[in-house]
Amino acid sequence: MKTQSQDPRLVIAVIMVTVAMGALDAISLTHLQVFTGYMTATVILIAVHLVSAQSILGPGLLAITSYLVGAALGGRLVRRAHSRRRTVADLLMGVGALILAAAAVWWIDMVGRYYVTLVIMAVAMGLQTSATRHAQVTDLTLPAATLLLHGLVHDSRLAGGPARGTWRRLAAIFGLFGGAVLGAWASSRSVPIAIALVGLTITGAGFLLYLRDHPLLERLENVSPL
Repeated sequence: MKTQSQDPRLVIAVIMVTVAMGALDAISLTHLQVFTGYMTATVILIAVHLVSAQSILGPGLLAITSYLVGAALGGRLVRRAHSRRRTVADLLMGVGALILAAAAVWWIDMVGRYYVTLVIMAVAMGLQTSATRHAQVTDLTLPAATLLLHGLVHDSRLAGGPARGTWRRLAAIFGLFGGAVLGAWASSRSVPIAIALVGLTITGAGFLLYLRDHPLLERLENVSPL
């Protein structure tokens, strides 16, 4: 039985976004002290910092509010009368453009760049979550390791399950981890370049969904293990 999660091009695009998300959250945690994409962690960080000497209440609430703005915009955009693949592509291209704008803000060192970068990145991540939710790839509506790890074991042969989606989940887990490592490494050398690479990766994922049929893409469409 076919499901929407079996669209190989959407799966590949969402895994690319997962790699980018791992990188961006590593960058934002290291240089902004809050997550701009993983709001569960941001809420926990705010709570922990409330009882410490250094509070991140202001930046944390700003990140959450900006993320919700992006989610509202994304919710409106996914309800347009377009195909799922086209809608996700449009949203990812917009997310990529916003992330590149954030890289430019950090690069020119404008006044208030911390807050401007935080707002742009959080809005972009709210929009990105709408895109990945609309893609309807199992376990990847939000790039988070908890659901991926749970699904990997819950559906495994060990647990008496069918072991479907194993390669997709493994690819996403290692992509998230690898993206975080690359994001931390790249941002230790240049924050704007690291952010720009994230933007280009997400833009590339969107571009993949725009491409018309091609022999290479036909081979991709026949990939079943994902």
